[in-house]
Amino acid sequence: MSRPIAYVTRSVPEYRRPILERLNEQLDGRLIVFAGTFRDTSLKDISHGPAPSYRCVNLKNRWFGDQKALIQNSRPILACDPIVIMAEESPRTISLPWLLATARFKRIGTLLWGHFSSNWREFSERNLFDRYRMALAKYVDGCVCYTDEIADMIRPHVPEEQCFVARNTLDTDELFRLYKILEAEGKERVRARLGIPVKGKTVVFIGRLVADKRPDVLLDLHKVLSTAENTTLIFIGGGPEKNRLMTQVQDEGLQNVFFPGTLTKLEESAPWMYAADVMVCPGYVGLNVNHAFCLGLPVVTCASPDPKIRYHSPEITYLEPNVNGMVASYDDLNSLVTATLDVFENQEIFSSQAYAYAQSHLQVQRMVDGLVQAIKYAESCVSNK
Repeated sequence: MSRPIAYVTRSVPEYRRPILERLNEQLDGRLIVFAGTFRDTSLKDISHGPAPSYRCVNLKNRWFGDQKALIQNSRPILACDPIVIMAEESPRTISLPWLLATARFKRIGTLLWGHFSSNWREFSERNLFDRYRMALAKYVDGCVCYTDEIADMIRPHVPEEQCFVARNTLDTDELFRLYKILEAEGKERVRARLGIPVKGKTVVFIGRLVADKRPDVLLDLHKVLSTAENTTLIFIGGGPEKNRLMTQVQDEGLQNVFFPGTLTKLEESAPWMYAADVMVCPGYVGLNVNHAFCLGLPVVTCASPDPKIRYHSPEITYLEPNVNGMVASYDDLNSLVTATLDVFENQEIFSSQAYAYAQSHLQVQRMVDGLVQAIKYAESCVSNK
């Protein structure tokens, strides 16, 4: 059997598993995933499920300084004699340079897969963290970027032939399948079986309920929208802000606010998403954009509070204002209300364009193809060493 491909990451969330399953299939069963476990208790419930088809090796995550630095034991990775190591690109993993250097010494191909930049800071060659990230990017055989925009950002620092794109996405085949089933059932019937108001407009949020996502703003939005017509608000997810939000709903006597909880399986969350007219996330967005678009759901979010920083995860580039969603001004409730109402007024157009974008740009196979292309390139580099 050919030598394995090692993927090294801090942890494997539930949404990543279908991608790794497909990748393993295209690599003829050669994928071995080396991963630790979540330390953040609010994330633990999204990393479970049946045993995957690919081989898994548990790495002990040793965190330092309130999760600012991580050391992982590289010995099990090297012991499997991989032909390529594809590692999560993270400056927090301070054992990564040693792993990459040892791999090069042993003539193992190396790839980095990730953001290559921070959401919270302007990318700059003068910044020590960015210089460090680019130094590692230049050192490895190839870099796999989440989006075309990330690839464009690092191309001045990395040879063109070593830059690859695997558009970050979810299990879109499953989401498209669920969408067709729900569409046949109809929105009103879906709402009825979920026990939410059949008539009126519905706003949904999906993601971790943390302060950075500003879920409290959704309650303010709900109160404003509800003055004009019957409006429903759905929070899908758990996290440290959930109890506070539920208490506020109770204390203020807010109506038609639902908390179905953390729904890790797509078949569980899909009906709640499909039942809505728009997904609104006042804070930063990420793969929830993909999730929404695959179910024909337009997205409303807020612009970065600082034009110099990205703020959102790279998937924000999938949102095209006035096409498949809207972007409101940051910390401006009136702007958020206006953006949401704009979607309500043209919901069918926004919805069809969101779904069309997902079908043409966010298919899971395109992501896997990008990963395979990078891995094959790294394998070829080994044969030339």
